[in-house]
Amino acid sequence: MSRKEKKLLDEDKEEQGISRRDFLRDAGLIVGGATIGSTALLAACGGEETTKTVTTTATTTAAAGATTVTDTVTTTVGAGQTVTETVSKFVCPIDGLEFDTLAELQAHFAAAHPEEEGLPGVVTLTVNGKNYTLKVEPDWTLAFVLRNKLLMPGTKVGCDRGECGTCTVVVDGRSAYSCMILAIEAEGKDIQTIEGLATGGRLHPVSAAFVDHDAQQCGFCTPGFVMAAKAFIDKNPNPTMVDVEKGLGGNLCRCGTYVGVRQAVLEAAKVMKGGKAHA
Repeated sequence: MSRKEKKLLDEDKEEQGISRRDFLRDAGLIVGGATIGSTALLAACGGEETTKTVTTTATTTAAAGATTVTDTVTTTVGAGQTVTETVSKFVCPIDGLEFDTLAELQAHFAAAHPEEEGLPGVVTLTVNGKNYTLKVEPDWTLAFVLRNKLLMPGTKVGCDRGECGTCTVVVDGRSAYSCMILAIEAEGKDIQTIEGLATGGRLHPVSAAFVDHDAQQCGFCTPGFVMAAKAFIDKNPNPTMVDVEKGLGGNLCRCGTYVGVRQAVLEAAKVMKGGKAHA
């Protein structure tokens, strides 16, 4: 729509006492501040459905052959307007049957193919005490899966080569670079991220100490430092300044807030030892 057409539409709606945004909202075209469309609404406004095109692609998600079939449906309605939606099906790698959800495929696989060790390309990750079952590629890192598949963006990615420590998480009680761990290697391990530290609306003592000592500037490396510090204190409840310097030697900060970080870790260790909670 051109600016002139939009202006005319706005003026027309205002003359009737209804703004353009209110008109769209009342018509169901605005949800949560975003303008949306649907086949039904477009058909109601612009005429009957005229054409529908379905494109099917199959993507192999593991070396053993588990696939996901994706149907891209493009519907033309009204005066040349189109609506596109994507529908994914989970395909059994042995008999080719399709299922709407991964859970349905897993149930079928276990019942129909009990002789197989497990569904290829599917892992269950335990993150912050919860289990997440998903299909992964063999080369996906734990950092990639946490951020892009489990939608936990607290874990940052810096160098992506195991040098800066920005992506540090705690795996089985030890700090680890999540960019250097494959997701398939992390199955069966206890993974903790920055999202899992706060409890009951209270900051973890390490996070609170970082705030109190201004141990962050841009904040990009901070989640990695916090997780590394948490694992360090769990193993070294009575650290000295020298211990802290060595213990966090695998985490780098471009802002240079090392003094604040070290002071924060020493304070957090005292708080955790005393069992105090941060308000």
